[in-house]
Amino acid sequence: MELVEKSISILIIEDNPGDQVLLRAHLENTHLPVTDIILASSIGEGIQFLQQQNFSVIFLDFFLPDSTGLDAYLKIAKINATTPVIILSGLSDTALALKAISMGAQDFILKGEYNEQTLEKSVRYSIERKKNIELLKENNERYDIISKATNDIIWDWNLTTNKVKWIGLGLKNYLPLNTEITDIPDNFWSKGLHPDERRDVIKSLFAAIEKKDHSWECDYRFLKNDGMYAHINSRGYLLENDTDKTTRIIGSIQDITERKNAEIETQKARIEAEEARKTQEQFLANMSHEIRTPMNGVIGMTQLLAATSLDKDQQEFVATIQQSSTNLMAIINDILDLTKIVAGKMTLVQKDYVITDLVNNCIRINQYRADEKGILLHCNIDKKIQPVLCGDPYRLNQVILNLVSNAIKFTHQGEVNVHINLLEETAANVTVEFIVADTGIGIAEDKVESVFERFTQVSDNNTRKYGGTGLGLTITKQLIQLLGGTIYVKSKQHYGSTFTFYLTILKSQLPGFQTKTGSIEYSDLQNSLNGIRILLVEDNLINQKVAAKLLTNQGAIIEVANHGKEAIELLKRIKTDIILMDLQMPEMDGYEATRIIRNEMGEEIRNLPIIAMTASALISDQKKCLYAGMNDYIAKPYQAPELYKKILSQLTPFSYSI
Repeated sequence: MELVEKSISILIIEDNPGDQVLLRAHLENTHLPVTDIILASSIGEGIQFLQQQNFSVIFLDFFLPDSTGLDAYLKIAKINATTPVIILSGLSDTALALKAISMGAQDFILKGEYNEQTLEKSVRYSIERKKNIELLKENNERYDIISKATNDIIWDWNLTTNKVKWIGLGLKNYLPLNTEITDIPDNFWSKGLHPDERRDVIKSLFAAIEKKDHSWECDYRFLKNDGMYAHINSRGYLLENDTDKTTRIIGSIQDITERKNAEIETQKARIEAEEARKTQEQFLANMSHEIRTPMNGVIGMTQLLAATSLDKDQQEFVATIQQSSTNLMAIINDILDLTKIVAGKMTLVQKDYVITDLVNNCIRINQYRADEKGILLHCNIDKKIQPVLCGDPYRLNQVILNLVSNAIKFTHQGEVNVHINLLEETAANVTVEFIVADTGIGIAEDKVESVFERFTQVSDNNTRKYGGTGLGLTITKQLIQLLGGTIYVKSKQHYGSTFTFYLTILKSQLPGFQTKTGSIEYSDLQNSLNGIRILLVEDNLINQKVAAKLLTNQGAIIEVANHGKEAIELLKRIKTDIILMDLQMPEMDGYEATRIIRNEMGEEIRNLPIIAMTASALISDQKKCLYAGMNDYIAKPYQAPELYKKILSQLTPFSYSI
């Protein structure tokens, strides 16, 4: 499809920052001549942009802070009816999206189910279709010529005489054989309507006349002379006399059977894709649970073993088990992270954090490995960067950790240098350059472009020698893009690599932010649970032993229930301060047990803090815990300090930073 526009400007009205970033990134990678992409987070903001400039196409989310459903489209159409609109739809919103198309929108796409090719096709189709509609409106007097050049049918209904004039070669597909245009019966149109739709279609036409609408449009099925029904798009333009009474309607009938069939097939494919995605997500949830549950036992028992008296050989054996467990968990997390990003399920948080604390923590975590290899690990943070920023510290931490650990992994001698530089500052944000440079093995020139591809390492030898999934840099790049940044790599084989990424980060708006408030170290946690009564609800015997031992080591008093039903009975007989609740258990799972505690038990028990202990790392499952009434969650396998801090954060008036 050839696009006439030499330049395309796009307005995206979407309130989810993650969806904004992904859609913009995909659009910028199409072959469309895109010159401008403007982002708006509400209808009001979108209307302001529409009043200031013209756009080639609008992407519109249905559910926004100041408008929902079809109201969102109607508000935009009222301000500007000439710009084609593409609806951003969820799977549950497809009926509304199709309704919006019948009211004038050009197309709809499912969130997270598009790519550069589908976006390019949708934009081209929408601009072309909108132009065709406008052309039809502007050239009513040329209906006869248009109808002869196409299979469209033109109709001219005189409401005063109740006579309809029919024009067009397409009539041959609907009229009985040997019927002349001059002999078309008065009930030709109403009789040809599909019986299931006849009443509603006629009612909608007369409603448009009664409301004095300027136009009418409807999709319906119409009987062909071969006994089959065609899918029809019919438009009518209402003409009034001097007394504002509608006296004439001129319209067109277009066979859209191919398009409808394609839409049906597309919808079917989308539903199948969604089912496949749900199946994949369920598989990942099951896989996460099945792997993480035994891993919790392995890691937990290893922590307990490491805390006992061991000789030198035993310490080495335990350290090897811990390192192997850490490597295995890194692989599991890589696979889950990648799947969440691809499925559009990776969400970003917005909170204040101290940039120096975050970066220095990444350095401390990697210092041991650097020292072990005899590598110098340096870090320099520009003092001009405002210390407290606002964004997603967890994803930024993950990015820096990935790059630094990767640099150490592939460096055998020399050094790894981390530089954080301020590039630009405004009243609201800072633009920061992050550099991770090493003197390691480097990357061959012909392999540099492929380092961010999935399951890719620069050579098979590296995979065998260094291990890993080949997903780390893929996830790093996609996380940076989600954060609104870009990443580049420069490298020379045998001389090292330099990874550089840029982020624009909001400044914190909280006055007098205390950078150390609420933070505690592991050393502060010794015997921190003295006298605290904890009900542990867990069906796995090994995980019971791990959690019970970790908690009693800190002075806690533990009661164990093997499932939710047993926990409910115990709560009636014993006093407890907090509940650690596994989710997947026989007899009664953690969700149902929490529901009963929150809704059916006495006030004292009803208000007990509940921390979910989940073997799933999926964000959707973690959110379910909070929706079910639990106060917090911890993913298995967990580290002992993390568990202690989670418990303390629910039993003290302030939250500990983790």
